[in-house]
Amino acid sequence: MKILICDGTPEAAETLAAALRQHGFSETSTVATSDAAIDWLNEHGGCDVLIADVFLAPADGLTLHEAIRPHLPAMQAIFLSAHDVTAHAARMVGSHLLPNPPDIEGLVRLLQSFNPARPRVASVASAQPAVQATPRQALQPRVLATATPRPVGPQPRAVSSLSPARSDAKVSRLVTIASALKETTSGFLSRSKTGRAATGAISVSTATPRSVASVSAKKISSQQFFLGAEVELPPDELVGTKVGDYEIQAKIGEGHMGAIYRALQSSVGRLVRFYVMDKKRSHDAGSVRRFVANASIKAKAAHPTIISLYEAGESGGIYFYSCEYIPCRSLRQIREAGLELDEPTSLEVLRTVAEVLSFFSRKKIAHELISDNAILIGPNNLPRIANIASQQASETYDLSMEMSRIGDILLAALGEAPSPLGARELANDLRSPTHAPASWAAFLQTIASRQPKAAPTDAYKLDAQERAAVRMVEVSKRKQKRSTIIYSLISLCLMSVLFVVIYATFFRPKGAIVRPLNQMVEIPAGEFLYQDGQKISLPTYFISKHEVTIGQYAEFLAALEKDPSQASRYEHETQPKGKSHIPRGWSDMTELVPPMLGYYNRAKNYGKFQAAALDVNSPVFGVDWYDAYAYAKWRGQRLPTEQEWEKAARGDDGGKYPWGDAEDPKRANTGKDFNPDPKLGGEEDGFKRWSPVDEKKGDKSPFEVLGMAGNVSEWTATYDSAPTLGGDKVPVIRGGNWRNPDSSVTRRVVQFMDLQQDDALGFRTASDTAPENP
Repeated sequence: MKILICDGTPEAAETLAAALRQHGFSETSTVATSDAAIDWLNEHGGCDVLIADVFLAPADGLTLHEAIRPHLPAMQAIFLSAHDVTAHAARMVGSHLLPNPPDIEGLVRLLQSFNPARPRVASVASAQPAVQATPRQALQPRVLATATPRPVGPQPRAVSSLSPARSDAKVSRLVTIASALKETTSGFLSRSKTGRAATGAISVSTATPRSVASVSAKKISSQQFFLGAEVELPPDELVGTKVGDYEIQAKIGEGHMGAIYRALQSSVGRLVRFYVMDKKRSHDAGSVRRFVANASIKAKAAHPTIISLYEAGESGGIYFYSCEYIPCRSLRQIREAGLELDEPTSLEVLRTVAEVLSFFSRKKIAHELISDNAILIGPNNLPRIANIASQQASETYDLSMEMSRIGDILLAALGEAPSPLGARELANDLRSPTHAPASWAAFLQTIASRQPKAAPTDAYKLDAQERAAVRMVEVSKRKQKRSTIIYSLISLCLMSVLFVVIYATFFRPKGAIVRPLNQMVEIPAGEFLYQDGQKISLPTYFISKHEVTIGQYAEFLAALEKDPSQASRYEHETQPKGKSHIPRGWSDMTELVPPMLGYYNRAKNYGKFQAAALDVNSPVFGVDWYDAYAYAKWRGQRLPTEQEWEKAARGDDGGKYPWGDAEDPKRANTGKDFNPDPKLGGEEDGFKRWSPVDEKKGDKSPFEVLGMAGNVSEWTATYDSAPTLGGDKVPVIRGGNWRNPDSSVTRRVVQFMDLQQDDALGFRTASDTAPENP
């Protein structure tokens, strides 16, 4: 029997493993993190039994189990915890829960009760990927059994990616750990006597939520019927075709600007929710502009319960964006199937909606008025919210109208069933002008007091003797605590001081120290060859020798945080009101348990991000044009024009590359050797993704400006017409990057709107005068 113990305290895991080996379980191994567990399973072809501490990092033990389970359906799971995990009981059904540390004899008896001849898959990496769990570091979705689509249609011209999709991309590690799922309790669902479960395609009704009546409800276990089972609508002309990199499998809904499909992104083998703009709108430049702008706004709506946006693009005149996929159905589809929500699930829906709308309010993100079509019920009856972020809402509403709409939706979903937990009362409060809460944040506090505490009877598989042993262990712990607390505190303080000294001396990432990289290079006045040989004359100017770094941008954000009133001084006149200058992925996601670190903290404290080296002297990325403009103005400088950028990169003679006309992949950090496989990439230039801005000395122009052929592409101050956006003016992007194999400095990109962001896009600054402190 192959056993894997996953515990954040390696000493405790090894002690437990040694005890199990003494009892004959020789194939027992240990790891300390959920990521290490995935690596181990891929290398060893799975395991028979997973013993995991509930509180792990970066993903908790429950999330780890949910990610593995589709690949190893016969695997037994035993969870360990020294804390009360009652609220997580619904996620442990069919598993086993023991105290941490466990009683060895009880654990041995439990292991002996398992069937050692249980079949398992040869490798997690060879199994189909699991259904996604959260918006950040999402699990690869499992491919459903559907008809094979016909591979037709041109490749897309990506809007949210600086390079085209790689047709030869191979993902050998199909399972990646998602951030820990938020605490939730999944309940039962009810079904009206006159209703019927939808097993095939159904039409989407335009009836209002209150138009569906229900009679005496019958309770059905969520194991008997999956409330969030996906509904496929009648196919249209796109089903079975290929749009760029996406194979359209089925139509599953109607969005605000067009249809919604389930599609397979063939280059990375993942399922997506695929939103397509109605063809009737594609000839209207204004509609296209709104569609692309909305996609950019949706990409910033990073919340665990909001469907995450992956990519926006255009292929053969079809405008689209792809999102995180989970098998689900909307509340509207559930009502049309004759089903009703039970009360615990309704409370969870209310809580999720309130969390999302409170998030939008805090982040000042505009959004559409929520509808029953935007509230989705996924696996285990857990609610998710469609990404309703928008550049500008299509209808005018206020908080009162928004709350009233949610109240109507929930009352319709509850039907006429009894409401002992007060879900109907809460819904009525939202509709009442006198009882409505002051804000969604205040409403969340009210909901918390109504949600039931789940009794984990199904999660505990212990007999009376084992329960008694658990109680004895707890009594013993309390007695020992009184006599050892002083010694423990003293030891902890000494160990903490020693750890800090050792870490600061030997292990602190070298990239945690911000190097002085503010040098400006003088570019003398005179003519130079621009693009295909056009001679242009420019006056003297100065340009930064290096791309702006993560550490430098952190100083800018710290200044704004210290004095928020100064932010307006650096805003461009067309910048949207209330816009933040925090880059995408920069901040820690503290709403997750445990929190997920943003890329700034990962660069500063760990020197690694997205399976690649990253430190504070690497280029800042995930910034839009307004962020770059504001930083430059804060620095007392500006963004370079594209002509200034090109002269600094090519010199007076106009070479194709900064070093001349001969391509040399080793000189610059480009996409020549990029590979999405976490274990591959960087063979040519030494870097998988970003490099420190002063690292690639070979990527140097005749004026000794560094990093213009690779690392990240750069925003400029020049605007030009974008053919893919109906001729709208957008900022020009110059230079190569770590994702794109083209390292020529004549490369220019005119397809990103000023609010768009990308992991391979940064900037540098320029000035008309010499710097005061060179």
